[in-house]
Amino acid sequence: MLITRKVLLSAALVLSSALAASAADLGGTSLKDAPIMAPMPAASAGWYIRADGGYNWFTSPSLSFSGREVGNSSQDGAWSVGGGIGRYFGRGFRGDITVDHIFDASTESSLYYSPGNLVGNAKFDLSSTVVLANLYYDFNRGGRVVPYIGAGIGYAHNSTSSGTFEQCGCTTEFGGKSTDNFAAAAMAGVSWRIRGGQTTYVSGMKDEPVAVSSGNALYLDFGYRFLYLGKAETASFDADTVTSSEKLKDITAHQLRVGLRYDLN
Repeated sequence: MLITRKVLLSAALVLSSALAASAADLGGTSLKDAPIMAPMPAASAGWYIRADGGYNWFTSPSLSFSGREVGNSSQDGAWSVGGGIGRYFGRGFRGDITVDHIFDASTESSLYYSPGNLVGNAKFDLSSTVVLANLYYDFNRGGRVVPYIGAGIGYAHNSTSSGTFEQCGCTTEFGGKSTDNFAAAAMAGVSWRIRGGQTTYVSGMKDEPVAVSSGNALYLDFGYRFLYLGKAETASFDADTVTSSEKLKDITAHQLRVGLRYDLN
């Protein structure tokens, strides 16, 4: 009788072990150990449009005129307007294509036979149209205040206007010229969400909130942009028996911009 009981007990232990192993092989888990879905991030709007205005300060221009020395060069600031279309890529990244036009900036210089021996003074205007592909990183995407940094590359169409050359009280005119150049930019700024785009939380699995963006956000953007615009030159003119064009090299500008950005969805 005792032997029979031991046999039955052993059989029960073996059967329970076998059932447990079978459940593990089938991947079964208890409800307590069920995986928990992580809360979804706030949905990002897909596309946006933007409009910007700004003011540009040019750095001291690097001017040259073949056969004459150039000095006392200066370049005034100029206003700019622009716009673009962009897209959010997630994880804080977004990108856009922008087109900006920088209005006429007055450029002046003096031409010399030798240091201190003046030939005359030249004056003309420079304008640029800049097309850039930009990539940004937003540090607080979904928040009301969103700082960002970015960089862009593209193309600049630089144009000089008709200008004047003054020598010994006489003024002659010369023509303008256009050149196409590689352009680049680096920018930083902050966007302030004026309306829309609020993040709300709804119930999710196991009471974990799910963040959802209402979209159609409107942002006011304040930004700084450093621009590299390449080169430009005037048409040729005569500076007392020497005929050449005045050339600007490595044109750069510091730009302060204010704009609006609207999420389309």
